[in-house]
Amino acid sequence: MSTAVRPARSEETRAYSYVRFSTPSQQEGASFARQMDKATKFALDHGLTLDTELNMTDIGVSAYRGKNARTGALAGFLEAVHKNYVPEGSYLLVENIDRLSRDDFFEAQTLFQQLIVSGINIAVLSTGEVYSHDRLKKQPYDIMYIVAEQIRANQESARKSQLIGDAKARKKKRLIEHGLEGKPYTRQTPAWITWSDEDKRYELIPDRTEIVREMFDRMAAGDGLTRIARDLNERGVPTWGRSGKQRTADHWRTSYIRKVLTSTAPIGTFTPHTTAHDEDTRARRDQPMDPVENLFPAAVDADTYWKVNRKLSTKAARGRNARQPPKSIVSGIAFCATCGHAITRVAKGDYVYLVCSRANMKAGECRYLAVRYEAVETALKSNVHQLIKEAPRGKSTAELEREIERLQANADAAEQKTFDLAELAAQERSPAARRALRDTEQQLKDLQKRLRELRSQRDTLTTASVKDRLKAVQQALSGKMDVVEINKALRDAMRRIVIDPEQGHLWIRWHHSDEVQDILCITRHMSFEDFRETVPPMHALFPEKPAVN
Repeated sequence: MSTAVRPARSEETRAYSYVRFSTPSQQEGASFARQMDKATKFALDHGLTLDTELNMTDIGVSAYRGKNARTGALAGFLEAVHKNYVPEGSYLLVENIDRLSRDDFFEAQTLFQQLIVSGINIAVLSTGEVYSHDRLKKQPYDIMYIVAEQIRANQESARKSQLIGDAKARKKKRLIEHGLEGKPYTRQTPAWITWSDEDKRYELIPDRTEIVREMFDRMAAGDGLTRIARDLNERGVPTWGRSGKQRTADHWRTSYIRKVLTSTAPIGTFTPHTTAHDEDTRARRDQPMDPVENLFPAAVDADTYWKVNRKLSTKAARGRNARQPPKSIVSGIAFCATCGHAITRVAKGDYVYLVCSRANMKAGECRYLAVRYEAVETALKSNVHQLIKEAPRGKSTAELEREIERLQANADAAEQKTFDLAELAAQERSPAARRALRDTEQQLKDLQKRLRELRSQRDTLTTASVKDRLKAVQQALSGKMDVVEINKALRDAMRRIVIDPEQGHLWIRWHHSDEVQDILCITRHMSFEDFRETVPPMHALFPEKPAVN
């Protein structure tokens, strides 16, 4: 039974369009535009004001295990509803119910009821139906459609997951039984291995293989990861470009060298992985499957490999994949004032220092100027009240919205132009049309990238979210939270903290503003003049005592 929606009586009634797709590539197609067009038309037809402040787009986020409702944009909307930033009677616009959740029925139904009980009207744009607390109270059987859709969506995702898993298993089984058969099992190879289409086999890249052997030989001889990384950087050995669109590192890091040394690929073994999910915590973990030996050509001999492997297995895992909690409150957001690269934490005996990662690895001209970690932490905590008081607040996103609208129009025009040029190139086989097509496709990609950046920037500018983040920073630096909690609060609010050892300053840039704040941080690298400027005058340190009558 269809229920028509009466036009809202007040233009204050807001509608929030939630757009989700599972793979980032869908953003470059029609999925995003289709969902937004439907939402815009619905709001216009029913007299609703379409909200542009809350980020309501989940790009490449699956709803199968509820990730979008836990950590995605939908989670932000739920929090905004809980904090009353979204008033009762507002509308949540979704193309289909499965955009909200593809989780199991109980989780999906709990999410749906949570929104309804909170006074949010859920509009399903594909059917024109609107589900509200009043409607379901009067017509309870109307929820049966929602129930059926939630069960269907979950079973569909489960089936798709099973098919993908079965296909991978069959592919691996065929590899073990019949070998490569002239086709690459995967083109996502280690950086020193490539697939030869001419010879129909995997081959070693000679110069990179020599570096791999050097890593193993030096580690086996007693050198540490840091020494190997520093030596490669001092010699100017170029880092390796990786497959796909991943950015090439600007210098050698110990974490990457460890990854090479602990991989099975140097002895020719390929270890495929499968993704497992913890049903209690919903955490996603990559689990190794049975290895496939001799898929790749070996880069090092087995004796050297296992000697190094035994040595590294006695040490704790490090690097991005180890999921170790941060040991510094500025972890991930501290950068060098000289070269702009990340700051790393270095422990020397009882003391802990922060130093430029490039200087630590001898990867550039940046000087090694270590700053006591305690000095940075003290500077942030002792100046937190002034920092929050003077911090920029949220601002209007109207200008940004206009720029997004302009770029979207250009992107739409470029997309249509690619279709026309593709058709022309196919019909006339014109070299000029093919060149124009390549240029237009690149222009379209650049526009889409800029649009993603602007939308991400817009989503950090709203007054309500800024207020919450600043409050969290003040509570974190003023209270007795642990390092992990403080680091999370700082990372949520701050884009970067630039450490300037020679000037004795921390330069702070927030996510929601381009303004820069600075606070004093006493370091041993400050000049006498800089240090003298930071010391209050004597009369401020020792004020005169009032006369006693």
